[in-house]
Amino acid sequence: MPSKTFFNLKEEKRERIEKALIHEFSKGSFEQASITNIINYAKIPRGSFYQYFEDKKDAVKYLIEKFMLMDYEKMRQSLEETQGNIFETALKIYDYRTNEAVLNFDIGLAKNILEELRKNNINVFENKENLKNKDSLTKLIDKAQLNLETDNDLYYFIRIITAITRSVTMEVFSERLSKEDGRKMLEKELEILKNGMKK
Repeated sequence: MPSKTFFNLKEEKRERIEKALIHEFSKGSFEQASITNIINYAKIPRGSFYQYFEDKKDAVKYLIEKFMLMDYEKMRQSLEETQGNIFETALKIYDYRTNEAVLNFDIGLAKNILEELRKNNINVFENKENLKNKDSLTKLIDKAQLNLETDNDLYYFIRIITAITRSVTMEVFSERLSKEDGRKMLEKELEILKNGMKK
């Protein structure tokens, strides 16, 4: 994570550095990103970058955690609004990611972050550094609506619903689907999951 020095910067400078990170990390893959481009865009010396971040991976991790915190807050809010309905919540998260999230994070960056989360199989329910968050979100799910026998079943169900929602969002970000078609697809997939496949 960034150093205390970074968090102690004046807000204007910190925002300028964040904008530089977003600009660079949204252009291509994280591997292709250039520290030189970041420092040029932010108008800071190279040494300052290393005062704020250990390396490029540290800067990427900072943006991912910021994105996940936004996701976590939206998930908590959506679960409360839907009285714990995980299916309606998945649709709200899709709407958020394809609308509000992109206003705060460049679409290219959001796409890269979701891809990174997919590769590492990470979701807001199992953030290892914030187990209390996992517990609090899980407690908000209305388990009476679900045909699950154990907490272990709930864990696997959450993995499935997270993967479905992320996959459709990625298709929209990659412009293989329109936002409207993506929502219809997600609604259909969630309906199948809700109703089950067994006769």
